[in-house]
Amino acid sequence: MRLVILTGVALICLSCGTTAQAQCPLDHFLIGCNPDGIEGTEDDWILFADVSQKYRHSGPTEYVEWFYPLQKSIFSSYGYRIGEPGFDAFQRTTANAPHTYDPNRALTGEPGLDYAVIVECIAVSEGLRAVHKEYPQFTIAGAGESFDHSSIYALRGDGHMHLSYQAVDGENLHWITYRLYDERGLYEPSEPFTIVFNVEPLAGDLLVDGVVGLADLAALSHHWLRPDAARRNDFWERADTNRDGVVNLLDFAHMARNWRGPAGK
Repeated sequence: MRLVILTGVALICLSCGTTAQAQCPLDHFLIGCNPDGIEGTEDDWILFADVSQKYRHSGPTEYVEWFYPLQKSIFSSYGYRIGEPGFDAFQRTTANAPHTYDPNRALTGEPGLDYAVIVECIAVSEGLRAVHKEYPQFTIAGAGESFDHSSIYALRGDGHMHLSYQAVDGENLHWITYRLYDERGLYEPSEPFTIVFNVEPLAGDLLVDGVVGLADLAALSHHWLRPDAARRNDFWERADTNRDGVVNLLDFAHMARNWRGPAGK
């Protein structure tokens, strides 16, 4: 199921005005292409999400934890929530926008016309949902559900949008995994990226389901000896368990320690 968005109405982001979005205090994933930032290479037409801001506010010090803590709210159902991360897009026009300005990674053309970037949920834990409270309102609560970021971009004249993540509890492990694809076919799909809530996953639990198994080993193999693990890619989606910039035997050892369950069980 995908959200259908009407176009032709200009709106202002309610949480932080369009003139100040570059300074918005909430975390946002930046949609772009050409992950290596070098034109003329093989990844020029591949989508990716820059997640440099992921978990920025999760601990007393920036980037201490690999999860967002959900806070109790006044609502009886889905009573635990947090208002980040949202989505934005790289752009090539406003050089004084410190987070979004990157001409080498900005998509070419007009959103909704030349490309249609769909944010698709490919996995979500039971009892978690993502809610867009502004116009157009929608909820993502199951695998296969998605929304058209490019239509929202065209609707508002800006790609900056917020999501509220809501869960039925604030103690258990929750997660949601997205990928990006272009419905128009101009760009190739992104690799999946996951957001974790409440509890830091086990080292090696790369698919985030509470158990370290063969699927996680396959994910580690995909990133094996891959260079440039960094904040931009969340250290290759936590495959670089010790955040030293490379996925190697040390990370495999951390996975092996938690094989089939928490260490010591």
